Amino acid sequence: MSKTKLLNIRIDPDLKKRAKKLAEADGRSLSNWVTNLISSKVKEAEKKDGKEARKN
Repeated sequence: MSKTKLLNIRIDPDLKKRAKKLAEADGRSLSNWVTNLISSKVKEAEKKDGKEARKN
């Protein structure tokens, strides 16, 4: 069984083109680049949530 899941999204064609250029400049596939962005944001949000939980 696959260790990853497929995520289908709709995106503006120009935004996709610009994101793909950034991903390529970073030496990554667009899929990997987007996955890393999502992972970073999730970790950031979880850190923030953890700080909020410790305040209460």
